Amino acid sequence: MKQYTIRTLILGFLTSLLLLSFTSSFADTHLETVAVEDKPFPQLEVFDAVIEAIHHSTISSRISAEVIELNFDVNDVVPKDALIMRFRDEEFQARVAQVQASLLADKAQSREAVARQKEAAAEEKRVKNLFKRKLLAQAALDTATANLTAANAKVQAVQAQRKVHQAQLDEAKVQLSYTRIVAPYSGVVTERLIELGEMVSPGQHLMTGISLDSLRAVVKVPQYLLAVVQSAKASELKLTDGRVINGHKVTVVPQADVKSHSFKVRVDLPEGVENLYPGLFSKLQFVVGEENIRVVPQAAIVQRSEVSGVYVQTENKALSFRQVRLGRVVAGGQREVLAGLSVGEQVALDPLQAAQLLRLNSSRSQL
Repeated sequence: MKQYTIRTLILGFLTSLLLLSFTSSFADTHLETVAVEDKPFPQLEVFDAVIEAIHHSTISSRISAEVIELNFDVNDVVPKDALIMRFRDEEFQARVAQVQASLLADKAQSREAVARQKEAAAEEKRVKNLFKRKLLAQAALDTATANLTAANAKVQAVQAQRKVHQAQLDEAKVQLSYTRIVAPYSGVVTERLIELGEMVSPGQHLMTGISLDSLRAVVKVPQYLLAVVQSAKASELKLTDGRVINGHKVTVVPQADVKSHSFKVRVDLPEGVENLYPGLFSKLQFVVGEENIRVVPQAAIVQRSEVSGVYVQTENKALSFRQVRLGRVVAGGQREVLAGLSVGEQVALDPLQAAQLLRLNSSRSQL
């Protein structure tokens, strides 16, 4: 028993020597710190945003016809002006040909009517001359004048008929154009509501598509912040993957929601942004001015479960762990500190090294 006690004392003494030596080496280690300070940063108003497509359309039929060609399906990329589908058009082609034939007949009638008009005008002029010389009676002059009036009326009637047929031809060509559904913009098909060979009727929905080239972020802004948002210097969209996209056009819908008294604000986004789709959630922030924010480097922050803190070094090199209340992440790898630190206090940049020094100092004080 006595031998065991002596061995324990020897081991304790050696351990104390090792700890003192180890502590002394760490005590001489330089701990890099940074001073807590207030820095100017952009003042932001942040809102929950949803991405939506600027161009979102559902095409419908304007005629009754049979679908004979269907070129795209769901998830297909449709180029601008591409032929999406085509209807049977024999009936519409026949209508165009019929009206064109009527127009040809009108042209022939018009030439004949103009020729008779010229003939009647010449005859009326000749009869007038003879009547002035008292070589013809009044009845002959009246007959020539009546013939000229009838010829003029015939020309006007033929011209009016020709205008009617031209209008009918324009209408027939428009109806014929309805047999071809062309993409108004490039986009992606999201829904197809028709099958090949199916009969469609006027107003029937055929296909829905969206353009991924033109997107915007939509937020609801409370009434008291509307003026601030309208005067914002810039707008930025923050995605969940960390990307930041600058908005370039802000549109306020001039009508408030009757229940929430908030306004819908739309911010157009640049074209060609990859991996950005309608319906995604994001954060939209407006730069409304500048403010001073108390910050520390993000690398200096320690997260222990739900507790956030930093290691603070006093003027006499003493270390202590200080719990802080944090705000948002700002530019330059800085983190806003809402409470727990004062301006000028020194914070350890390497929390792991600070923790080791604090633990060793505590062990040395116990010895």
